[in-house]
Amino acid sequence: MAGLPARVLRAMRWVNRILLATLVAAGLAYGPEQFESATRSDDLSRVRAERDALVQGNARLRDDIRRLHAQIHALKHDPREIARIAREDLNLVAPGEVVFEVQHVTK
Repeated sequence: MAGLPARVLRAMRWVNRILLATLVAAGLAYGPEQFESATRSDDLSRVRAERDALVQGNARLRDDIRRLHAQIHALKHDPREIARIAREDLNLVAPGEVVFEVQHVTK
């Protein structure tokens, strides 16, 4: 390089500077986009997982609501359901019934 004219050396320095500036500008323009793209992808997968969990939770709640509506309907319209609850939950007996208590004896 020492044997090249000064004019050629100056031109090469400018070409090197322009190439360096171009590389720096490309890095600045391209780098943040890649980082943001990865972050968006992580956020998107997290939001999708949350949405799926909420959809499943809503389905379970809908099933619970249907079951509770069926219980309400049975309590309002089926006297056997009221009798069942009175016997099982409240240990009540109907008039005229005899209650036998059975104790299990272990040897």
